[in-house]
Amino acid sequence: APRDPVARPKIEPAGLEPAASVVEQQEIVRQGAKTVVDALEYVPGAWVETRGRKVKQFFSIRGQKYPYPDYALDGAWQREFHETPYFFPSEDVERIEVMRSSAALLTGLSGLAGVVNIVPRIYREPETAVQLEYGSFNTYRLNLTHGGMARDVSYALSLGAPHTDGPEGRYAGEGMTHFRGSAYWSPDGKWSVSAHLLHLRGYRQLAQALPPAVERLQQALEEFDPYRTTLFSLKTFYRPNEKASTEMIVNYSGRDHTFISESTQPPQSTVEKDYEWSTNLTQSLVLHHDNVLRVGALYNHWVAPNGKRFYTGRRCDLETYSAVVVDEHSFGRLSLDAGLRWARTYINRYGAFNIDGSAKGLENVAPVSDRWEPPELTASLGASLGLSHGISLHFNLSSGNIKPARGNLDVDLREPETERRTKLDLGVQADRAGLGKLTVAGFLTDRRDAIVLSGLTETVGGRVLELYLNRDQDQIGIEVDARSAPLADMVQVFMNFLAMRNRAEQDGKMVRDLELPRFIAGGGLYAEKGQLDLNLLWKYVSSYESTRFAEGKPPLPQPLGGYHTLGLTAGWTFGTRPRTRLYLEVANLADNQFSTVVGYPDYGRRLTVGLRSSIK
Repeated sequence: APRDPVARPKIEPAGLEPAASVVEQQEIVRQGAKTVVDALEYVPGAWVETRGRKVKQFFSIRGQKYPYPDYALDGAWQREFHETPYFFPSEDVERIEVMRSSAALLTGLSGLAGVVNIVPRIYREPETAVQLEYGSFNTYRLNLTHGGMARDVSYALSLGAPHTDGPEGRYAGEGMTHFRGSAYWSPDGKWSVSAHLLHLRGYRQLAQALPPAVERLQQALEEFDPYRTTLFSLKTFYRPNEKASTEMIVNYSGRDHTFISESTQPPQSTVEKDYEWSTNLTQSLVLHHDNVLRVGALYNHWVAPNGKRFYTGRRCDLETYSAVVVDEHSFGRLSLDAGLRWARTYINRYGAFNIDGSAKGLENVAPVSDRWEPPELTASLGASLGLSHGISLHFNLSSGNIKPARGNLDVDLREPETERRTKLDLGVQADRAGLGKLTVAGFLTDRRDAIVLSGLTETVGGRVLELYLNRDQDQIGIEVDARSAPLADMVQVFMNFLAMRNRAEQDGKMVRDLELPRFIAGGGLYAEKGQLDLNLLWKYVSSYESTRFAEGKPPLPQPLGGYHTLGLTAGWTFGTRPRTRLYLEVANLADNQFSTVVGYPDYGRRLTVGLRSSIK
């Protein structure tokens, strides 16, 4: 579809188009993805770290870590979301929009970290479906969905109940029930309203580590029970004419998890409750037929009455204000854009700063109250140039600062310094009907006082605190993303490749950063003929190393990554009412042994059989 910032107020400037990826519902099904994190696995440059800690999986792009990319739900920015995407059911996703560059201005707020926007599924015709699955480790899934149209309202309902025992003897069981309801109302061509509600409730055991992880993590018996999350968003969009539009989003997220540690004496139970609400307004104006101005404002209030994760027992109450302006001007085939975002947080109360001396100070630290944090500024300049035969060139330069995440501590048990980052994106796209699409993108990142994990930890009150440090880092890389048009209406092929050179400061010199992979690649073949479909997927992540969770004082770097994996899905579809697909899915087909985090190896080959039956 033609790019239209009036119809889509939050779309990033044209200079960043080579860094934008979209995963559609059809592709999610072909890949056999169960969750949002699963569906992100084959995005160009995607790197998923799987572990058994309070955050089970971290998704990153282009090696971006600390902070990791932001998440949004239908444009509604989420401050605390990293515990949710590996439980967010893929059945409820229409598409996932990924801004791979860490230069996004209009959706995320974490600085320069990239954004993942989850768009819930929309029903344009009536459909009722049931899905049943069973697989390795006594894993089963039941999902019921129903949606349709009632005059000018589209609605969606779903109920799911996934469960797994996990590998025997690893304390890795999970069980989750999720409910989702959505409504889309379009009374006329000028105004639309959408609302989404998602509720998750269940339990999650934190998988025990294996050597060479520290012994405490090998023996730990820890779990979230119950695990509860509620997400709600309401969006209104009004476009009175072709020259203006207004989008307003109000959202609420509440999480109420109880963390239980049976490893400590006596056993401990801690409520980790937090909630946030936001309001976000974006106005698009056509100042001239060649110029579009967008201005926006956001307010977010986050409260954790009893603290969160590492800092339970210390109340957190933060309010964030943000404003953004982006202007795009077209000179025929040449488009120029410029943007600026300002953000500032007011600390009503926070208990993780100003820690002095030993880690025991965490229990007695005086909270920070009634204080403004320094403002964060991000500026961006970009351009795109359309050539003949569907070829276009793109450029974007961004610079800004990144505050440490709430509660981060450095090796001296103080809050890390603010990171300053400059980002350059260059790219070329070629899109030809009947052939496919090719994107080649180059990027350069310079990070001063980068916030990174030190590999050291402190244990306070039975809680393991990961410590950070500041150091200079830089990165240069190239991405290639190719996707063919359907061949003979039967086969489609995609392939992506990322090569990076990452350096970090060590003893006053810039040396290769061994904690990041140098190469990440993915590819797949989707084939369909008649009633049969066959999909083959491949992933490669080159070797890297880490001391995080490793045994030893100081811990010794441990090798990670360096793996290829294959995935296979095959299905047979028959009938009309109901229309049924029987399928087989195989993850890690070759049963390769690898780890993405020290002590938490992949579970190996997994088989799943299932059926989905629907009536339209």
